[in-house]
Amino acid sequence: MKNIFKITKYAAFAVVSALVLSSCLNDLDVIPTDPSIITDQIFKDNPDAYKQNLAKIYAGLAVSGPTDAGSSDIQGLDAGYGQYMRAYWVMQEVTTDEAILHWGDAGIPELATGTWNTSNQFIRAMYLRIAYQSRVTSEYLNITSEDKLNSRGQGNLIPEVKTYRAEARFLRALSYFHAIDLFGNFGFLDENTDLGILPIQKNRAELVDYVESELLAIIPDLKDPRTNEYGRVDKAAAWFLLAKLYLNSQVWAEKDRNADCIKMCENIINAGYSIATNYNYLFLADNDKNSSAGEYIAVIPQDGLHLQAYGCMTFIIQAATLTGDSTGYTGKYVPEDIQVNCGVGGWNGATIRPELYNKFDVADKRAMFFTHGHELDLTVLSSNTKYGYGVTKFRNVTSAGVNGSDGNFVDTDYPLFRLADAYLMYAEAAVRSNSNKAMAANYVNQLRARAGISAVSQSDLTTDFILNERARELYWEGWRRQDLIRFGKFTGNSYVWQWKGNSHDGTVIADFRKLFPLPEDQLQMNKNLKQNPGY
Repeated sequence: MKNIFKITKYAAFAVVSALVLSSCLNDLDVIPTDPSIITDQIFKDNPDAYKQNLAKIYAGLAVSGPTDAGSSDIQGLDAGYGQYMRAYWVMQEVTTDEAILHWGDAGIPELATGTWNTSNQFIRAMYLRIAYQSRVTSEYLNITSEDKLNSRGQGNLIPEVKTYRAEARFLRALSYFHAIDLFGNFGFLDENTDLGILPIQKNRAELVDYVESELLAIIPDLKDPRTNEYGRVDKAAAWFLLAKLYLNSQVWAEKDRNADCIKMCENIINAGYSIATNYNYLFLADNDKNSSAGEYIAVIPQDGLHLQAYGCMTFIIQAATLTGDSTGYTGKYVPEDIQVNCGVGGWNGATIRPELYNKFDVADKRAMFFTHGHELDLTVLSSNTKYGYGVTKFRNVTSAGVNGSDGNFVDTDYPLFRLADAYLMYAEAAVRSNSNKAMAANYVNQLRARAGISAVSQSDLTTDFILNERARELYWEGWRRQDLIRFGKFTGNSYVWQWKGNSHDGTVIADFRKLFPLPEDQLQMNKNLKQNPGY
């Protein structure tokens, strides 16, 4: 088994009685109402409970429930589409020029065409997942305060638990970062919010300030870069999330923070990480230990035997495994040709849109697409994955060609933050601030050299070039919608892609769709919340 900080479906839920889980959640909001389930005795009896409960918070990004892949820790939320990173990926990628999901499940076609509404199940799942993570993390911070450790006679554990608490605050900041990006305004709570109290709504600028302050506050208590256990975050992860926050600050808070973004990227770049020699090794089943591992700043660990869920990387790889259909279409993956072991038959669901494919030079090694038997043109939106090329970027096979540990659930860790993105953030911030362009070109060209394509000059570094280079380097890694919005290309019609605005050739999307709506049932449940404009 991987060294994954024991974030398994078993250990991650070993001390559930000390946290607020599904038994005290209702179907409409994440509001625990029974404080009696939080007791001191379990921590007195088992000091390892502090670390085990931290593992539970990490596991919230990787799995969906406490028992098996089909369970959910939020009552009424499907264990498949309701998994945190699955809902996140669908909202960030399927809404853009990079991906199409061919399934007809309620909500998917609307996301693919920019026509979603307040009852979309993926939007609701994402909202609840963020709310759940923030509540569970806040309760963890409540029960691990110095006062409570001292009251339990465990003052000797304070230095160790201080690091755990910093990591928990990072994970909560990450979820609120997602809330800022996706919803703008969000129901807020923290460790000072009493059980049973409905979240209050904070606007986007307030949340930006909060996330920044949290990240800056915890950096001294986090482990130094590359010194923590695999799967846990450190100072570099906080620098990376701050860089993202500053890069998007003009859109999210009407503040130019490009100089701050560059500083955070410099911190990361100087921290000992390295660009992998082989791009494709980054997305294989042994990406936790093959020659690409030094590029990762943060990952979401996956383990086919011990972290089984119908979301995260299992969803991405299975959905991208194309099998043909009953009409005679045979453009399916052949394992002996491309060395994939993506499960029994694959889920036959995800392809690209032509605009992504057309961004690559023929020689670009990052263009990992499956074209045999497929048409690039998405002539119709249907369940037939013949329309659209497949993606072979993510595979459940090791760099030595060995299949993953399980055919249905994958070992390929999710690429949350990596050094290549820090290079591209640096380059973008340099272009926007008209500074450091020589170094920006150097970083971009390191990535292009790895891809086997020609170098660019400083004069080539326009905003359009940076946006396209981000697509080439980071496609299907969960950043595209955010990028398009930051570059002014997501809404309107200055840039269109097939089926944008529910038109084959693409058309305008209204500006209010830069934000998703707050789910209708949450508004009914919590009168503190106000809907985003346009919905």
